Amino acid sequence: MPSVVTAMLGALDVREGMRVLEVGTGTGWNAGLMAHRLGPDRVVSVEIDAAVAAQARAALARAGLEPEVVHGDGYEGWAAGAPYDRVIVTAGVREVSPHWLAQARPGGVLLAPWGSHYSDQDALVRLTRAPDGSASGPFLRMVEFMKLRAQRLDWDRFGGHVTSFPGDARVSSTTVVLPDLGGRYDAARFVAGLCMRDCAHVVNETERGGARAWFFDLRSRSWAAAEFHPDAPEATVYQRGARRLWAEVENALTWWADQGRPGVERFGLTVAPDGGTTPWLGEPGNVLPDYAAG
Repeated sequence: MPSVVTAMLGALDVREGMRVLEVGTGTGWNAGLMAHRLGPDRVVSVEIDAAVAAQARAALARAGLEPEVVHGDGYEGWAAGAPYDRVIVTAGVREVSPHWLAQARPGGVLLAPWGSHYSDQDALVRLTRAPDGSASGPFLRMVEFMKLRAQRLDWDRFGGHVTSFPGDARVSSTTVVLPDLGGRYDAARFVAGLCMRDCAHVVNETERGGARAWFFDLRSRSWAAAEFHPDAPEATVYQRGARRLWAEVENALTWWADQGRPGVERFGLTVAPDGGTTPWLGEPGNVLPDYAAG
């Protein structure tokens, strides 16, 4: 974790005279480093857990560093201390809060581990706030953080998607193999999530060394599953519902391969003032396809 903290603070580029908002105090380590550099009156840190906030205050006081530690919902930011030159989020997020954008100065920088519900993956994104309240910037590297409490995926919501398996699902086959879907820190998995809005994905091991990859639509009861068998040249695919989720997976992976399989650092994100996101490759004008839109 120290290497990740160092990378985050380096990317944040805090300088004398700046005001910083931190979302997620934790132990107080980040807040302490920034308070040491900028002065305690220049740093506000918001922590949703009252006990954690109290422990962080005590630890910071023992170190002779007393930035303002607020017990509250970091998603709301802290308007009383705005505007901020820098906003750093120390929890994985699936939505960039409009409050963070509104409380940042034009030209200010927001740094957050961002990802989609497609997987647990996060990528550190460095957004620069524009005068119109939007923000845009590149992904820097893959990371994985504990998710913001209000944005954690509730897997129980998919309990009604598959009432029987395979039931009346459409059946087909694919030459895609399990490694093609990408591992824990692989770009393939992250990019698929960028191209497939409102989709959750998980892989379960099955008997005899096989695996079943599940895909669930967050907006409807559509689902898909791909069964991979170690001795079979093709996987069996099941799809049910109006949204053809496996077709979207294949389209996303094909598109990524056609671009030369670029790494995460080639991608970026634009965030509208209301928090809506648009991912891009290379530059903001080169918007990624959204296969969920058909």
